[in-house]
Amino acid sequence: MATLTMNLDGLTCDMCVKHITADLSDLAGVERVEVVRDEGRGVATVTGESLPSDQVLTETVQDAGNYRVVSINR
Repeated sequence: MATLTMNLDGLTCDMCVKHITADLSDLAGVERVEVVRDEGRGVATVTGESLPSDQVLTETVQDAGNYRVVSINR
């Protein structure tokens, strides 16, 4: 099982957390997503057997709304 963390920017409310969690959870290979928000920023922890590429993760977050991926740590 692999785990990565994504540092995010632009999370202003609980709906932001729900959108990102739902969209990342829909990706193939992702089994668990936890997003924690604090003052416009957030950290998403993604776990699964075969995690998507950084590009797919970044595009998914950006497509979910006005959010930006600051970094991805594998």
